[in-house]
Amino acid sequence: MSEPARWELRWSEVAVLDGNAAALGIDESSLMDAAGMALAEAAAEMADGAVLVLCGPGNNGGDGFVAARYLREWGTEVSVLASHAISRGETAREARRSTGAEVRVWPEQPYGGRTLVVDCLLGAGAAGPGYSLRGPIKEIAAWAGGLGLPVLACDIPTGLGGPDALQADATITFHSMKEGLASTGSGVVTVAPLPWPADVENCGSGDAARYPPLDASARKGDRGRLWVIGGGPYHGAPLLAGMAAARSGCDLVHVAMPSAAAARAEWPPTLIPEVLPDEDKLTEASLAHVASAFGARGAQALVIGPGLGRDEATMQAVGALLKQASQKGIPVVVDADAINALPKGAWPVGLQGVATPHPKEAERWLEGASPVEALADCSGESATIVVTGPEDSLTGPEGRVCRATGGHSRMAVGGTGDLLAGTIGGLLAQGMAAWPAARLGCALLREAGARAAQGTGPGLLAEDVPVELARVLSEWTEG
Repeated sequence: MSEPARWELRWSEVAVLDGNAAALGIDESSLMDAAGMALAEAAAEMADGAVLVLCGPGNNGGDGFVAARYLREWGTEVSVLASHAISRGETAREARRSTGAEVRVWPEQPYGGRTLVVDCLLGAGAAGPGYSLRGPIKEIAAWAGGLGLPVLACDIPTGLGGPDALQADATITFHSMKEGLASTGSGVVTVAPLPWPADVENCGSGDAARYPPLDASARKGDRGRLWVIGGGPYHGAPLLAGMAAARSGCDLVHVAMPSAAAARAEWPPTLIPEVLPDEDKLTEASLAHVASAFGARGAQALVIGPGLGRDEATMQAVGALLKQASQKGIPVVVDADAINALPKGAWPVGLQGVATPHPKEAERWLEGASPVEALADCSGESATIVVTGPEDSLTGPEGRVCRATGGHSRMAVGGTGDLLAGTIGGLLAQGMAAWPAARLGCALLREAGARAAQGTGPGLLAEDVPVELARVLSEWTEG
């Protein structure tokens, strides 16, 4: 059994853990059985007679069908009301077939008395706290709420925080507290463990569940505009970051470099050159040009740092850019040399985004503080520190901690950090928050690097990886 997660899960994170569990070979039916049994045990304690189980079309409903089966086996009279004639997913359908009780479908209503309502209509697959119910789910919730019976909710009360919520007297949730469960509409909340390892919390293919879906009617720019600000002493690093961002699905990627670096570069046609007035190194003289990134048609995210160098004037310019980004609410990936411009031992006030130091950079920046301490004044998913290495260590606000493992030993080659910064930046530009973008970016890069190494082995170069990023992302989002 896993220990509860150390942070309160957003509802969309539940799909991440489910996806990671599937990738680890954990059978979905075993998880549904464990959840259903925990729910049945709680229902048996609350009920003083017959139990009415309300089952929605998804896996939350599947948990309800399993709970109904266990209650029947233990001698409790059970009636089951489903919102839809067919359940979604083979695991939920098998749970429905195995219930052992007659399943009535709304608007038909079960006969007989009951002493408890078990709410398994909607779980974490819903939109989030405050959503409005629709169709048969809304009708059943209103009908059940008018019965005057105690309600036990499965994972998350249906419609929690919304205008037509089914108020719960108690809630059994799984693995971790979820967003919104502290409200009065959840009643007494109990966290039940699930039979999976703690590794489900680490970065993996399940993180693709939070990747923004493609829109068939989208136009150029709808999936984000990113500026990569780097170069000076080195020109390859910002180009690698830009190519990784483009392969993450970001529509428009601008790469801004001082003029001498831009002249040395072999520009891929995918990237939009932004030649800065500075010649050899970034200074505040280039800020007027970069200001277009903060305009009405500007960037949705920035990557600052690849190949910049550590000149004092450059660090002053980076500090000014970070301040502007914070004021404008534009998320930033702070990478490589730009990390030296961060305030010592702390996250910049009001900044959204991700910092990607390697251990030595983290040591210089944090000066003995831990990433947890540095993010103490941040909240939710707004900021993340990724300390890169053979294993990436990710820290976010409010107890968020995980790892990214895998990859290939050849990924220690120069340029891999630039790829990570660009990948995360591209995901930020597409609308992902810092924590999910960092998680998915780390997982994508490690899998892409491992696949690229299959063909190149010791000869793997950083530029071999971006196309594999696109292929892995396609597999994870369409598979």
